[in-house]
Amino acid sequence: MSLADGVRVRPFRVGLMVTRPPRDAAGWRALARTTEAQGFDVLQLPNHMANQPLAPLVALAVAAEATSTLRVGTLVLDNELVHPAVIANEAATVDLMSEGRLELGIGAGWLAADHELIGQPWASAGERIERLAEAVAVLKACFTQASASFEGKHYRVSGLPALPRPVQQPHPPILIGGGGRKVLTLAAQVADIVSLVPNMAAGKVGADSARTATGEATRQKLAWVREAAGARLGELELHANLTYVRITDDRTSALAKVAGVYGLGDDVIAAADVPHAAVGTVEQIAQTLLARRDELGISYVTVFDTSVAAMVPVLEHLRG
Repeated sequence: MSLADGVRVRPFRVGLMVTRPPRDAAGWRALARTTEAQGFDVLQLPNHMANQPLAPLVALAVAAEATSTLRVGTLVLDNELVHPAVIANEAATVDLMSEGRLELGIGAGWLAADHELIGQPWASAGERIERLAEAVAVLKACFTQASASFEGKHYRVSGLPALPRPVQQPHPPILIGGGGRKVLTLAAQVADIVSLVPNMAAGKVGADSARTATGEATRQKLAWVREAAGARLGELELHANLTYVRITDDRTSALAKVAGVYGLGDDVIAAADVPHAAVGTVEQIAQTLLARRDELGISYVTVFDTSVAAMVPVLEHLRG
């Protein structure tokens, strides 16, 4: 049985994650318009106090105003930074102002520095995931109830007027990503988009996280998602960050580099299976992405701004 069995076949989508945004409004609006013109489906921002200069939902609202079809998304908001009812209010506002173009990514947080810099306590991963589960329930209550109420271990909302109403019903698509079984189980049960990411338990990007992002590791993650999703598997959209894209006629040498990064030694066959990298000619990269959709069900990828030049011709090939 293919891991994609039961996953609904979807049109391929590509997002652009901006990690180094322009520092002025004119530059940001221009980037949003260029992103739309280049054929990207979604413009995305992360949420890091330590190294991200823009407040994501505010900046994404401006990007939506500067464009007409481009979707905007958080990848992802850190639930630990603010109460989920506040997130719901701001997200619904952006969805309203963008006429239904928001994708709401939210996570349990993984970078302790985001919280240490502002004097917030840093809970264990288990507690953060527990809080995230309740936060999603709060979000959905605020999006769907006229007067939102929720009573949990970590959050309490009582008769909160849930305005404005989001344009997308019942709510903007919720994305949750994860590299471990507990958070992926939650994502499979409550999210609309499940993002398969390296395990960031170590709190940093490095060799340990890379080893949890191989093709073999991704298949294990997909098995967890399948088990937890049950009958709702067909409702899920599967996503992965495509962190390395390189156009080259020397695919073997490029795959050797990928193998080194992901702790695969000199195994270029295993390197070609890493869902977070795509190398080769434009045609080979496009074929690789479509083959992963067919085998694994991953129909939505996000590239970083460092890969825009390489990804644009691939987008043109995919759209052609």
